[in-house]
Amino acid sequence: MNLTRREFLIKGTALIAAIGIGGPLLYADSKNILKPGPPAGAKDRVLVVVQLSGGNDGLNTLIPYGIGAYHDARPRLRLQQHEVLDINGQLGLHPSLAQLHGLYQRGKVAIVQGVGYPKPDHSHFRSMEIWHTGEPEKRISDGWLGRYAFSSLDTANPLRAVQLGKTETRALRHDSISLPVVSALDSYKIFTSKPPDPDRGRLNKAFLDMYNLNKQTAPLRVACSSGIEAYRSVEAIGSLRPGYTAGAPYPDTSLAKDLQLAAQLMASGSGTRVFYTQLGTFDDHANEKAHHASMLSTLDEGLGAFYRDLEAHGLQDQVMVMAFSEFGRRTKENGSGGTDHGTAGPVFLLGGGVSGGLYGAYPSLTKLDKGDLKAELDFRSVYYTVVESWLNGDARSAVGRLYEKLSFV
Repeated sequence: MNLTRREFLIKGTALIAAIGIGGPLLYADSKNILKPGPPAGAKDRVLVVVQLSGGNDGLNTLIPYGIGAYHDARPRLRLQQHEVLDINGQLGLHPSLAQLHGLYQRGKVAIVQGVGYPKPDHSHFRSMEIWHTGEPEKRISDGWLGRYAFSSLDTANPLRAVQLGKTETRALRHDSISLPVVSALDSYKIFTSKPPDPDRGRLNKAFLDMYNLNKQTAPLRVACSSGIEAYRSVEAIGSLRPGYTAGAPYPDTSLAKDLQLAAQLMASGSGTRVFYTQLGTFDDHANEKAHHASMLSTLDEGLGAFYRDLEAHGLQDQVMVMAFSEFGRRTKENGSGGTDHGTAGPVFLLGGGVSGGLYGAYPSLTKLDKGDLKAELDFRSVYYTVVESWLNGDARSAVGRLYEKLSFV
C-alpha cells in the first residue's frame, strides 16, 4: 500500500519472472491494446525441441554393434548384438528405445549421425552455449530460435514460441522479444488467486496502467514491456479452446508432462510454432549402464506417448521433434564404469512429416581426435534445414549464413 509507482514496477519484475517471462522486450502496441492475435493457421508446422542435457552417450544410443572397435573400447559398457534394436546390420538403437525404433521402422524417425561443431569444447556450459546460440567462434547473447522467432514469427501471438518447464533456455533468447516459460496452465496467471469478478476488471486495469509504456520514463520501459507481454500471454492462454483430452496415457515424468502440455496447447489453438523442453542429466561419468538405460527409457516413453497423442488429434504431420545433446562421450569407457565428455553425437528427428532414415556418416571409431570422435556434420546444417525446410522461416537470420541442407524434411 505504501509503494511508489517506481517501486511497484521494479518489484513487479519478480512477479513477471514467477509467471515465466524471460528477457527484455522492446516492442509494445502504441495504444496498449492487449487482445491476443489469432492463432497460427492449422497447416503451420511446429517444432518441439528436446534438449538432452549433460552429454548423451551417442555411442550407446545409436550403437555401432557391428564394428569391432566399439567392443574393444567398451568391454563393460558395450551392448551385444542380441540386445540391440537393429537398423541395418551394423547399427542399432539402445534396447530402451523400443518405441522410437518402432517409429523408425514406420519411416517417422530420421537420425543424423556424427553431428558436432569445429574446435569442440568439453565444457557443458560452453558447448551448450554454442548449441543454443549457433555460434562456435564468439560469444553472443541471442539464441538461434530467438532469432527465428524475431525474424519469422508474428508478434501478434504472444504464444508463438513457448519454453516448457521451469527453466529459461538461451536458445529462445533475443534482446528484442520476450517469450513465456510455462510449466502448467492452471498456474500461469497474473494473480496468485482468482479475484472476485467485481475486482478482476479493476485489478487488470491497475496492472495495465502501472505498466503502460506511455506513462514511464526510459529506464523503466524494459520492465514495463515485459509486464505487458506477460499480461498478453496470460490472456492468450485464458482464451484457448477448452476440452482437450489426451489421446494416449502419459508416464509420470517431467518430460512427459512437458510434452503433454505442448500437445494440449496445440490442440487448444495456441498457434505456437516452437516448443522447447529438456531432459537430464546424461552426464554419466560413473555407473553409466543402468542410468543411461533409465534416461533413454524416459525419453522413449515420453516421445512414444506424445506421438500417439498427436495422432489422436490429427497433428502428427504438423509436428517435428528434434532431440539433441551438447556433446557425446569419449569412445573408451573410463575406470568408473562410465564415459567422459566427448564430441560428436546423433541428432534425432521425429514426426509424420519426417523423411525417415540415417543421414550423414557414422564417425570413425579408429581415426580419432585425441580419443574423441570427429564430427562428420556441422550442427548448423541441421538447424538450417529445420528453419528453412520445416518451419519455412528465415534460416540465414536464424543461423547466420548459408549451410548445407539435409533431406530429412
